[in-house]
Amino acid sequence: MTVTFLSSAHRAASDGAVLQYRERPAHGSRAGTAVLLPSLFFGARMFDEVVGLLPAEWRVICPDHRGQCASGSGSLAPTMAQLASDTAEIIESLGDGSVHLVGSSMGGYVALELAHRRPELLRSCVLSCCTSEAEQQPERFAALEAALREGGAARLVDGLVATMFGAQFAESGGAALAAWRAHFAALDDRIPDAVHEVFARPGYVDTLPQLRMPLLLVSGALDNAKKPADMQFIADRVPGSRHVVMAASGHTPPIEEATQFADALAAFWRTTAFPSSDKASTPHDH
Repeated sequence: MTVTFLSSAHRAASDGAVLQYRERPAHGSRAGTAVLLPSLFFGARMFDEVVGLLPAEWRVICPDHRGQCASGSGSLAPTMAQLASDTAEIIESLGDGSVHLVGSSMGGYVALELAHRRPELLRSCVLSCCTSEAEQQPERFAALEAALREGGAARLVDGLVATMFGAQFAESGGAALAAWRAHFAALDDRIPDAVHEVFARPGYVDTLPQLRMPLLLVSGALDNAKKPADMQFIADRVPGSRHVVMAASGHTPPIEEATQFADALAAFWRTTAFPSSDKASTPHDH
């Protein structure tokens, strides 16, 4: 399905960084507003197919994190706390009250940070292929950061594909895979800073019992980076949450199984929908 996106920008109050986001406006009676946060190495466009499959009555916002893709870097490091602050500013600038937040991988860490700091901004939350723990393999990320700083992303494309996608998609040889390989090869020299902040992130285990918004967890059965057990760990600590495992996905279900991912979002949002103009978050009784 062809989707028409609007391109918009928000200037961060913290340091003036220009934060770009893509918007698919709602058509007809608006059901709510959703904000989709991308994975490391990707950007807003990773959700293009998913957005095209979502019900038309949803307003959908897809930002690029600061320091990645079309967004500026500003003068502040792209820590998870800073990215959460950036996201909060974008949400408030929309004027729609609380939103349905979706975070994929790195976007999931930003979502966890925002859910802890500004829960009133979230009507619901979806976390895909992340973990609530601090990085357990910091040496792996440190080596990746060093390799990116030394030689750039183009020579690391095979490794990025193997990490970000499951074997079924990575071995498909299709046009979508070719497009993402080209995207990875073109990543600029800011990406090592984002990698550094992902492995330097704090843990969020202690914040899980405080989550009160409806929560959906998505994992990929073929994920080489994070396992379904990481998401089940969160599910076990947030009463009322739901965990869905996508059988043909690796680390990036919004690309690998876009239809199933969109269906999961739409079904979840139907159970959590409230008028988007309501400025106060309604506590969810788990």
